[in-house]
Amino acid sequence: MRRRTLITGAAAGGIGGITLIGTGAFDAASAERTATVNFADDEDAYLGLVSKSAYATTDGDGELALSFGDVSGVGDGIGRNSQFFFDEVFAVANQGTETVSITAASDTDGFDGEFRLYPTGDRDGVLDDPDNAVVLETGTEQSVGTYVETGDVDVTEDLDIDVTIEAAFEEGGDEPDDPGPEPPETIDSIQFRSTASQIAADGESELTDDSVVAVTAADSAENVDTNDTDPVIYGDDPIPLVSVDGTSPVAGIGTMQSLEDGRGEFTTGTEEFVLNLMDELIGSGSVLWDESHGQYWTLADDGNNSFGQFVDYVGDNGYTLEATDDLMEDLSDADGVAIGTPASEFSSFERSALSDFVDDGGGVLLFDQSDFGDNEATATLNDIAAALDLDFRFNSDQVEDPANPVDGSSFDFTTSEFNADEFSGLFAAREGIQ
Repeated sequence: MRRRTLITGAAAGGIGGITLIGTGAFDAASAERTATVNFADDEDAYLGLVSKSAYATTDGDGELALSFGDVSGVGDGIGRNSQFFFDEVFAVANQGTETVSITAASDTDGFDGEFRLYPTGDRDGVLDDPDNAVVLETGTEQSVGTYVETGDVDVTEDLDIDVTIEAAFEEGGDEPDDPGPEPPETIDSIQFRSTASQIAADGESELTDDSVVAVTAADSAENVDTNDTDPVIYGDDPIPLVSVDGTSPVAGIGTMQSLEDGRGEFTTGTEEFVLNLMDELIGSGSVLWDESHGQYWTLADDGNNSFGQFVDYVGDNGYTLEATDDLMEDLSDADGVAIGTPASEFSSFERSALSDFVDDGGGVLLFDQSDFGDNEATATLNDIAAALDLDFRFNSDQVEDPANPVDGSSFDFTTSEFNADEFSGLFAAREGIQ
C-alpha cells in the first residue's frame, strides 16, 4: 500500500513554540482525485487537525500551533536535558468518506534532542513507523501525544523541525474510490434478414478469430445449405455475421436486407450499428453504392427494394450515400464504397483498383446474402476478399435462428452477441431512424 502525503507541517522557532502549518488539511475534492497537498481551512475538509489541549491552539488562518513553553495553567514549559510526555495534545480527524491509516514523522536533524508524535495511550508508540499506522474510520479521530527530549540545548535558540503527517487509503489504492464513469449505452440487438455467414480466409474452415469477428448469431442459431452450395457448416463455434479485417478498413456483413425500407426493423439497433461501422472504417464523406455489377439491391425506390430511410439517416450523420453505375470512374472521388451481392464478376483491373483504394485509406462495406433462391454472390465477393487479402471469406449458406425470430421467421432474426472486447465502439447507442 503506497502512501500519499496529505498534511505537511513545518515547525520553526524556539523549542517553546512549534507551529504546524496548514492544519485545515485538505479539500475533499482534491484529496479524492489527486491527493496532492492542498491546505483548506474549513471544517468540512477531508482530513483535519483538532486542538485537544492548551499546548495546541488554532489561529484565524487555520494553523495549529504547538507551544510547550510557559503555558498558563499547565506549567512553566520544558528545560534542558529533560524528557517530556504530552499525552493528548491534538487529534487527527477523518472528515472524509473513506477509511485511512495515519503516520507522522519528524525531521529533527537540526535539533540536539528527540521530538516524536505517538498515539495517546501508547507512549512507546512511534507514528512514523508504517507498522504502527493508526486506522481511522470515517468520522473518527485519533488523539496524538508529543514526546520531547531536549538534550543539551538552549531552549531559546532557533529550531527547525519538519513534521509530516501522511495518510494511505485502506481500500488498497492511493486515494478514495471515485465513482466510475457511467458505462456508455449500447444498442440492444441487430437484425439479420436472409443472411449468410463468414468463414476463415482459407475458404474451408470456421472463422473463430475474435480479433476479426464482431458479431455472431446466438447459440440457438444454425447455418444451413438451402441450395446445394456445399457451405462450411458450423458446429459448436458461434456463427460469424459481421467480420472486420485486422489491417484494412474493410468489413463483411451477412446481409443488407435489414436496412431496406420495407424489411428493416429499425426499432432494433441495426442502422445505428452500420453507421458506427461506417464511422470506424470511413469516417465521413462520400460513399458510393455500387450498382454497376448487376446488383438487385439498388437505391432506387422499387417497392421492397428501397433504402431511402437509411440514405437519409446517414446523410444526417456526415455522409453522402449515392448510387454509381460506373464504380471505376467514380472511385477516385469517394471516401467509401458499399458493394452488395454483385451479379457480375469484378474484373482483375477492378479488383486491383479497389485494392489500391483500400491501400489509400478508403473504407469498403461488403454485403452478402443467404444462398436461398441462388441469389448470393459468394464467389464474386470472395474474389474481392482475396484481392484485398482479407482475414475472412464469405460462406454460401443461410443462417437461421428460430429462438429469436422477427415476425416468426427463423431466417429473419436478431442477435445481441457482440464482441465488445474488440469492437466496443461499433455497438454504441445513438439516435436511430425515427
